[in-house]
Amino acid sequence: MTPGDELTDEASEEFVTALVAHQRQVYAFIATLLPHATDIEDVYQQTCLALWRKRDLYDPARDFFPWACGFAKHEAYKHIRRDSRSVNLSEQMLALVADTALADPRPDDRSLALEICLGKLQADHRDLLRRCYEGAQPIKEIAAAMAISAAALTMRLQRIRHAVVRCVDKTLAAWEGS
Repeated sequence: MTPGDELTDEASEEFVTALVAHQRQVYAFIATLLPHATDIEDVYQQTCLALWRKRDLYDPARDFFPWACGFAKHEAYKHIRRDSRSVNLSEQMLALVADTALADPRPDDRSLALEICLGKLQADHRDLLRRCYEGAQPIKEIAAAMAISAAALTMRLQRIRHAVVRCVDKTLAAWEGS
């Protein structure tokens, strides 16, 4: 399509259909890049605006999700440059995270909700889950390093897991209601 051409009704409909079909995945992709819900919302809105402005470049013969994620990654970078509190990672590290998230472009709704909810956890809780569930170090060793008992660590992990499960259930319910 050349500049100045108008999108046909059919092309506009294809674009909107693709955007709506992938909105959750694009949102979840952004959630892998940013830790704060308000930042995720802001970047998602900016991504949708950028996609809309460039809709004439969309080729329905190509997969929409990776194309949209390119816009999302760009908007996330812009947001991080403007607001350094968003994330403490270099652009290279963010690119690696983004590429890793794109490696599985079609996770199911529960996986998307889990990804979003893990992103909402405090950084120390995410780190604790990672350390405990990677399996490289026994719970007793992790507890000793934290100067708490294994039972106390187990209870802490249980509270974090319950919070994540509640968040996933709430997220899925909100998606079903929309």
